[in-house]
Amino acid sequence: MYKKIAILLLILAGWGCDGNPKDFTIYKKDEVSPVVVVTEPSLHPLAEDLCDLFEQVAGIHPKIVNDAAKKQAAIYISTYKKRDKEDAAIFSISHTKKGLEIAGTDKEALYYANRYLFSEYAGLPAFQVQTSAKKTDEIRVPAGLDIHFVPSFEYREPYFPDNFNKEYRRRNMTQTLEEEWGLWGHNIGKAVPYNEKMFAVIDGEINEEQYCFTSPELKDALAAYIKNNPAGTGAQRYMIMPNDNMLVCQCDRCTAAGNTKNNASPAVFSLLNKLAKQFPDRQFFSTAYMTTQKSPDFKLEKNAGVMLSSMDFPKGVILGESDKKNEVEAAITGWKKVTDKIYLWDYAVNFDNYFEFYPTVSIAQKNLQFYKSRGVTGVFMHGSEDRYSAFSGVKCYLYAKLLQDTDTNIKRHASNYFSTLFPQSGRLLFDYYSKAEQLAAESKKQHDIYGGMAQARKKYLDASGFDAFYDKIIHQYDTIQGEERKSLQPLLLAFTFQKLEMMRTSGLKDGGYANMQNDKVLIKPETVKLLARLKQLKAETGIEVYNETGATLTQYIEDWQQLLDNGYKNLLYNKKVQVLSEMDEDYADIRMLNDGATGFTDYYNNWMLFTKDALRVKADAAQVNGATSIVMNFLHDPRHKIYLPQRVVVAINNREYQTTLPVAEDKKPAIVTVTIPIELKSGDTEVTIGVMKKQEYKNRSAATDEIYFKK
Repeated sequence: MYKKIAILLLILAGWGCDGNPKDFTIYKKDEVSPVVVVTEPSLHPLAEDLCDLFEQVAGIHPKIVNDAAKKQAAIYISTYKKRDKEDAAIFSISHTKKGLEIAGTDKEALYYANRYLFSEYAGLPAFQVQTSAKKTDEIRVPAGLDIHFVPSFEYREPYFPDNFNKEYRRRNMTQTLEEEWGLWGHNIGKAVPYNEKMFAVIDGEINEEQYCFTSPELKDALAAYIKNNPAGTGAQRYMIMPNDNMLVCQCDRCTAAGNTKNNASPAVFSLLNKLAKQFPDRQFFSTAYMTTQKSPDFKLEKNAGVMLSSMDFPKGVILGESDKKNEVEAAITGWKKVTDKIYLWDYAVNFDNYFEFYPTVSIAQKNLQFYKSRGVTGVFMHGSEDRYSAFSGVKCYLYAKLLQDTDTNIKRHASNYFSTLFPQSGRLLFDYYSKAEQLAAESKKQHDIYGGMAQARKKYLDASGFDAFYDKIIHQYDTIQGEERKSLQPLLLAFTFQKLEMMRTSGLKDGGYANMQNDKVLIKPETVKLLARLKQLKAETGIEVYNETGATLTQYIEDWQQLLDNGYKNLLYNKKVQVLSEMDEDYADIRMLNDGATGFTDYYNNWMLFTKDALRVKADAAQVNGATSIVMNFLHDPRHKIYLPQRVVVAINNREYQTTLPVAEDKKPAIVTVTIPIELKSGDTEVTIGVMKKQEYKNRSAATDEIYFKK
């Protein structure tokens, strides 16, 4: 962002001067009361808006006039006039001989300007939209103030719960896809009526799983849809995106346009250009994704562009220091040759666990600077959408600030956020949050947007002193009452969930949920206390969902309760197991199968996935002497391409025992438990366990958490 604040004149005379040559007073209780001057009738609502802000902050409602008397404190509202064709400012705030002049390129920019004035010079918090009962007695600005505000990006959206509030967006100069985009994602089917002539031709046959982007019928239907969303209603942008598969239309028109079997860009972006010409007051985008990864060999219209996804870029690392830097630059450069409108779809949370802190705002600042310098002009920062995630409030605010100005001081903004909203606990929260951010930024390890506790622990969590922080924040919480206590509850829920996850994934090891003493598992009292606290915080906050797929705390608590009720009994615990099959690279630690860390319905913690080969392991029969059955749990999670195996076969010397798993009809994640009765005889030396996959899923993953030998 280019923000010029210049002291043009150091003069004592002028409107509202308070005797300080560096400041001019807009308002002073019982002494200086401003008027708002507006001559353009269409801008009268913006004058009213400014007066409403005065009422919120100072408790006064200035008069709106057509002209101001001499020496009267006056604020002028007008349309911004570009200084030259390169001027990219969206609003200006200037102190002149007339008074304070506020100008915006459009009405929304003036809403931004009004709030910028009060945020910078009257203490109006951008992150808190509720009106404060405390009123200010004086508002001053620097003499000769001259701000021409140019945001770092033209499109700015932090996709978190706070950003769904319109007043919040105006205070933070952000946008939202629900209002700005007439069409978003893979949703052409929701915008146009069914017509067979719109669909792709694959291997000579109509295929309704993909569209033909040279179809006149598709173009006309999209045009009709856009006409029904007239300009000025908010829907200024349209995403024309193929369905989420690798199918590419091979009809004569599409192949003539340049389509190949895996590249749909020629037809897709040709359609984009046609719509852009027909609707010059709208903007049209497609994505660099799957069959449209490659840029077309022709220029796009000025109001057409591309949305790049960072999905394939390294996550949780500074790109400019990454070994993938050149690949990312090349991806952006290819599109710069055909368009100046390059938007980025980036990611800001762990979508498998919204309560994992994912402290990557400092990393994102470096990456946003990198993207901006390479030509990215808009950013959609994908957070937890309308659902709560750990530190979502401060993250939304910091991302909003970064999208305005990539060089802003985010540590200062974070400190202000915590100290304002959490007067008693803010220092503790800020210190821990800052430490987690620092550790993540210093670590060279990637931090994927999907994954379990292991990656978080290696990236920042183990070194962050979380256990000590948790004890301190709980102690403080017990002494806090009123609004701050209520504001703390969602954070404490996330912290408590995180604490339980750390204990669950540690199993019976140090820091785990239970201890093994004399071959008996003893549940720690702390575990029971934490689970009770989680239940209470869930009830107090009403928060239920904790990840992208809709996993619920209700089910999570039930899984914990079952674990505590059943305990952990396993003759094979912590004993040697030999692997006979080829293991997946990320699941090569065979100790997962008897470490006491059991799986819930989340695939990313405590489950061993096997994809390359059917699982086969061997144990010494003497280690499990007295066992009468083998029990195994398997995860059914089709959404993540994890399927139940067909059967489990146990071989003891020359004897064989087996069981067949049921067929799972439901697509919801579920745990299926099988029990195989066995008989161990004198002289038995080894037990071999084989898990056989179904033929149709032989190249897909299956998952098991523990192999139990029970008496």
